[in-house]
Amino acid sequence: MKQIKVDANFLEPNQRLNIKKDFDIKQVNRILVQGIDQLGGLAMSTPFFRELRMAFPNAFIVNLVGPLTLGLMQNCPYIDEAWLFNKKESFKLIKKVREAKFDITFLASGTLRTALISFLAGIPNRVGYDEDGTAPLLTVQLHQQFSSRYRPENIFDMLRAVGVSPNNIYERENWFSQQDQQYAENWNKENRQLGKKIFLFNPFSTDPKRRWTNQGWTKLLQALQELNVLPIMMVAPNEVVEAKKLLKTWSQESIAVQSYSVTKTAAILAQVDIVMGPESGFVHLALGANKPNVVAIFNVLPVRSTFPVGDARHIGLIKNDLSCAPCYLYRSRDVCPYDLRCMKELGADTVLDAIKKFL
Repeated sequence: MKQIKVDANFLEPNQRLNIKKDFDIKQVNRILVQGIDQLGGLAMSTPFFRELRMAFPNAFIVNLVGPLTLGLMQNCPYIDEAWLFNKKESFKLIKKVREAKFDITFLASGTLRTALISFLAGIPNRVGYDEDGTAPLLTVQLHQQFSSRYRPENIFDMLRAVGVSPNNIYERENWFSQQDQQYAENWNKENRQLGKKIFLFNPFSTDPKRRWTNQGWTKLLQALQELNVLPIMMVAPNEVVEAKKLLKTWSQESIAVQSYSVTKTAAILAQVDIVMGPESGFVHLALGANKPNVVAIFNVLPVRSTFPVGDARHIGLIKNDLSCAPCYLYRSRDVCPYDLRCMKELGADTVLDAIKKFL
């Protein structure tokens, strides 16, 4: 059995690596990646799947995911199969995973449930971060305090921890079918108006603290239409009712509200000109579409933690001249003690000036 050779230079001061047992990485033939169930997390992790396939070109790779990201992963060119993770059928899943005889699993989701599944299924090598009480179940255990480090680096570290050196190419990808591509092209023909750029936006976030103000959206949308820009609100199916209420509040009922599957949304994003929203899965999905310019609003996290700040095609905005910014109150149940000054003081003029750079 060969010892894992790890380049310790990748470890930051607040990061630790504990390899509990050695194994020969060259003998890995069957790989299970558990997660990722959130759009934002998956979008930032697409480079990981690309690097994983490059490192193991002949391996059988399975991704275990929830229903939200299953459609995208079924079109991923870097894995062999995508399995649906259903919490209600965990015992059946454990049996299925055990029968597949995986050599190693990467716990990209970092939850106790997924760590327990891989442990009970007898996967001998389990790589992940020791979050949510997972430490005793891991054989290659990483730890890192919450920081502003670019998130794709964290998942790359799971490869580095087993002796694989990724190429550090962070270009994101969206994966969808040829049917989705054709649907998006037809969508573009139907929605494209002569001489107008399409501004696709989603004002929602699973964390209410990250949402921009009604006043900001009202003023911005009025100004964009005066600049001959066509705004379209694209939301998830469960957001349509609230979206229409928002437009009424903003006196913008003429703006279309549209909703599609995740894969169709990903394909449509590649057809539009500008995309905007708070830091959310929708914004991260847009960053993988390559064509549109993306304007994202931040407050809870620093821009550099999840946004490609070195890419001039996109702009991340944050009111960072406040003593409390960024606050790292990233859990939705966290309460802002300053009444969200960061969002209230980020004016529409500032956002409009950023968008004008792409007009």
